[in-house]
Parts: sequence; structure tokens; C-alpha cells
Amino acid sequence: MATSVGSDLFALLSLLLVAFLVLLLLRHFLPLRSTPAYVLVPIFLAIFLPVSIILLLPIDLASSLRAEDEATRGVWLPGRAVLVAWRITYWLTFALTWFILPLLGEYIDSGYRTPRDRLIYSLRSNGRYQLIVLVCAAGGLVYVFFQNGFRGTSVKAMVVA
Repeated sequence: MATSVGSDLFALLSLLLVAFLVLLLLRHFLPLRSTPAYVLVPIFLAIFLPVSIILLLPIDLASSLRAEDEATRGVWLPGRAVLVAWRITYWLTFALTWFILPLLGEYIDSGYRTPRDRLIYSLRSNGRYQLIVLVCAAGGLVYVFFQNGFRGTSVKAMVVA
């Protein structure tokens, strides 16, 4: 059985290089020492995670190859490691996109002085936004039901789109 030590090392070094480049990018646009960590960490992750997908996709494709020769596979990782990496990347990106970054943006832009008032303002404005998105999605679902009838395939097509 072949081991993935070389591939593990390459993937680790690649992710470290990406993290270093993201830090250089942040350093160019933000003063790292004076920027609070509650701003810096989500922004770092918001850039690092999508860029790491560029590395994860070819590794996933090579890992799913059924080649017997290790040299023809290229960089590969065990199936469980790839699955965990995809899940972490997907769910962190999802949480950052829909919850953390919008809350953080409104928190920073609010005109209130106390953290409690800023958080309440941020939660209210993002709650309003999420409600608008939910109403639009419900309207789209009603439209699909009227157009295509009440079938599971039509709902699935809307959700995928």
C-alpha cells in the first residue's frame, strides 16, 4: 500500500505558502498590528479558504483516481482527509458568507459606541436582510409551484439554481 507522505508534505507547504501570501496581501491593505483580531481573522479566512479550494480541487481529483502506480497519481491524499478538508472549507465559507462577515461589516459600520449597541444594530440589520432573502426565496418557490406543479424535481431544480 502506498503512503501519501510526499503528498501530505506538498499540501502542507502549499497551504502555508497560501497563508503567507494572504498575510502579505492583508499587510498591504491593513495595518496588521492595529487591526483588531475580530476583524483580521475572519478576513484572513475569507481570502484563504477560497484560494485553498484552488489547491484542494486537483488534490481531490488525483486522490479519486484509481491508478495503481503512485507516480501517475500526482499529489493525492487519503479519502477521509480530502472529505474532511472539503467539509471544513465548505462550512466555514458558508458561515463566513452568510453570517459572520455581514454581521462584522454592520458591527464595524454602526455609529454606536458600546459593543452591545453595535451588536444589536448589526443583528437587527442582518436579520432584516435574511428575512428579505427568505421572502424572496419563498416567492420563487411559489412561482415554481405554479409554473411546474407541485413536484419534487421542480423544487430540486430551483434549489440547485
